[in-house]
Amino acid sequence: MGSLRLNVLGRFEARFSSGEVLLLPTRKAEVLLTYLSMTPGQPHSRDRLMDLLWSDRGEDQARNSLRQTLSVLKKALDVIDPLPLQVDRTTASVVPNSIEMDTFELEGSKVTTDVSKLYRGELLEGIVIRDPSGEEWLTSERDRYRRMAVEALEDSLTYQCEAGEMESAVEMGERLVGLDTLRESAWRLLMQVYATRGERGQALKAYTRCTDILEKELGIEPELETKDLEVTIRDRSFDITVTGIQSKSIISTEHSSTVTSVPSVPVSSEKPTIAVLPFTNMSGDPEQEYFSDGITEDIITELTRFHSLFVIARHSSFTFRGKSIDIKEVGHQLGVEYVVEGSVRKAGNRVRVTALLVESKTGNHVWAERYDRELEDIFAVQDELVRTITSTVGGRVESAGLARAERLSEASLLAYDHVLRAKAAYLRSTKADNKYAREQLEQAIEFDPRNAQAHRELAEVLVMDWMAQWVEDIDAALKAAFNCAKTAVRLDDSYSGALATLASIKLYYRDFGDAQHDIERALELNPNDSQTLDLYALHLVAVGRTDDALVQHELSMRNNPFQPFWAVWLRGMAFFTARRYDEAIVTLRSIKDSVNEVRGWLAASYAGAGRLDEARAMLDEFLRIAEEDMFVFPGRKVSAWEDYWHGAIQYQDEADFEHLYDALRKAGLED
Repeated sequence: MGSLRLNVLGRFEARFSSGEVLLLPTRKAEVLLTYLSMTPGQPHSRDRLMDLLWSDRGEDQARNSLRQTLSVLKKALDVIDPLPLQVDRTTASVVPNSIEMDTFELEGSKVTTDVSKLYRGELLEGIVIRDPSGEEWLTSERDRYRRMAVEALEDSLTYQCEAGEMESAVEMGERLVGLDTLRESAWRLLMQVYATRGERGQALKAYTRCTDILEKELGIEPELETKDLEVTIRDRSFDITVTGIQSKSIISTEHSSTVTSVPSVPVSSEKPTIAVLPFTNMSGDPEQEYFSDGITEDIITELTRFHSLFVIARHSSFTFRGKSIDIKEVGHQLGVEYVVEGSVRKAGNRVRVTALLVESKTGNHVWAERYDRELEDIFAVQDELVRTITSTVGGRVESAGLARAERLSEASLLAYDHVLRAKAAYLRSTKADNKYAREQLEQAIEFDPRNAQAHRELAEVLVMDWMAQWVEDIDAALKAAFNCAKTAVRLDDSYSGALATLASIKLYYRDFGDAQHDIERALELNPNDSQTLDLYALHLVAVGRTDDALVQHELSMRNNPFQPFWAVWLRGMAFFTARRYDEAIVTLRSIKDSVNEVRGWLAASYAGAGRLDEARAMLDEFLRIAEEDMFVFPGRKVSAWEDYWHGAIQYQDEADFEHLYDALRKAGLED
C-alpha cells in the first residue's frame, strides 16, 4: 500500500498512499503512533512510553499494555515495506522519512502555504490523556503547534495582502484571531483586510471585538497602534487599497492622487533566535549517526522549553546536514542570531561530544566545551549531555542579551529590551536598581501588555521590594507581585519560569500545597531551567526537606555554573537550616555585592557555628545598612524582625523559625 500519511493537527487521521484509511483500535494506539512519528529516528525507551500512557497501572500491567499496543501498530503497518516501526526489547522508534505528517509541513511552511487547511485544529483534537506525563506532553505540543499556526497564518495573510489576493483573506483573518484572541497584531491585520475590501463597518466591528476581549480577559485597552488604525479607518471617506504591508501592519490609502500611510505598528523586538545544526558524527561509522542525530534533536527539543529563546525547527536545521557551511551564511539563511554546532565521537566504551555556541553575525565563539563520558548507559549519558548543553546555552544566550540591552539607548528600547535591562538591574540587587527595574518593566508592559515575561519579571522585582522592605506598603507589594505572576501564567500557561515564580509567592502566603503543584508543573515544562530548580529547592527547605533541597541546588549548579547571587543565597539558607553552618558560611561569603539579607543569614550562621565575635560584627553591619535602607527600621528586638525573616522564607515548621531566631539572639538581637 506504499507509505503512510498522518494528519494529527485536528482529529487523528491515518491514510496509506493508496487512499485506504488506517483504523487503529484505541486512542492510545493513535497517540503512541503520533508520538513516535513526530521524532523520526529517535529511540524512545519503553519506560518512557509506559510513563506517557500507562502510569496509572502497575509496572507489569503497563508493560503488557505497551507490548500489545506496539504489536497492534506493527501489524497495522506491516503492509509498508520496509516497516516504518522499529521495536526492540528496550526501545521503539519510527524510521526517518517513512511517515509523512502535517506537523512537519507546518514546521516547514512558507508564506504561500495554505495554513488554514493544514492546521485543521489542535493536535490530536478530542483526545484526552489521563497520565500526568502524557497530559503535559500533549498540552505543551498543542500550545507549540497553535503558536506555530498563528505565526504562519499571520505571515500568509500579510503575503496575501501584499499580493492583493483578498478573496480568502477575511476567512484567514477570522481564523487567525480565533486561534489567538489576545494577539493585537492579528486584530490589526483583520481590520486592514476588511477595510481594504471596502467593508469599513466590519473593520470597526473587529476593533470593537478586540477591545471587548482585551478588557474582559486582561482588563486593558488596545495598544496605541490599534487605536490609531481604528481612527484612520473610521475617519477616512475614501476606500482603502493595499499597496504594501511592512512589519505585518502597514497599509496605504489612496484617494485621487494622494497616498496616506496608516502609522506603522512597532513590533516588540524578537526573542534571541537560535538554530542547532546537526552534530557531526566523527566515529567513522555511519551506523552511529543515530546517536549524533539523537543528541541534536534532543538539544533542539530541550531548548524550546526556554521561554526566552526562539528555536528554529529541526527540519530547517537539518537541511545543512553534511554540507560545508559558513556560520554567517547559516545565520543569514535561517534568520538567527546564534548557532549551536558540534561533533560526536564514539570509540569503544567512551564518547566525546564537543559543543560550540557561535554568534552568527560575527562568527565569534560565545561558548565552547568538550565532554568525555563512559558509555555504561548510553541513554543516561545522552540525557546528561543534552541537559548540560541546553542549560549552558540557554544561560549564555540570555547573558549576551542582557549585555546587549545595557548598551542600547533609551530611544531604541522595545518591550523585550526593557525586560532584559530590568533583569540586569534587578540582579545588581540594590534599592535604586530595583526601582529602575520596576520602571523598565512597567514600560515594557505598557508597550506590550501581553508580554508574559515582563509580568513575571515584575513579580520578581516586587517580591524583592517586599522582602527587603524597600517600600512603604509591603503587603501591597506582595499582592501586586502575586497578581503579576498570575497574569504571566494566564498569558502563557506553558511558561515554566512564571509558574515557578507564582509557586514561590504562594509559599509566602503559606499555601504549600498549591505551591508544590505549580513548582512541579514548572519542572515538568522545563527540567533544564536552573532558576526553577533553585526555587524548587526553596520550597523543599520551607517544608523541611533540606537534604532534597541541597540535591536540587547541586543539580542546578551542574546545569548552570553561572549562578546569580540569589541562587547562592538560597543554597546558604538551605545549609543553615540543615545545621551545616560551616558550609553555609563558605557559601554566603562567596556572594559579592549582595542584598543585605545575606549579611543577616551570615550572622546567624556564624552564631550557629559558635563564632560569636564574627556573628556580632556581621549583625552590626547588617543593622547599620538596614537602618539606612529600609522604609521602616524595626530596631534591635527579635520579635520586631519576625515579619522580615518571614519575607526571606516561610518555614512550614515553626521550630525552624525558632532555630533562626535563637541564632540571631546569639549574634546580638535582643528579646
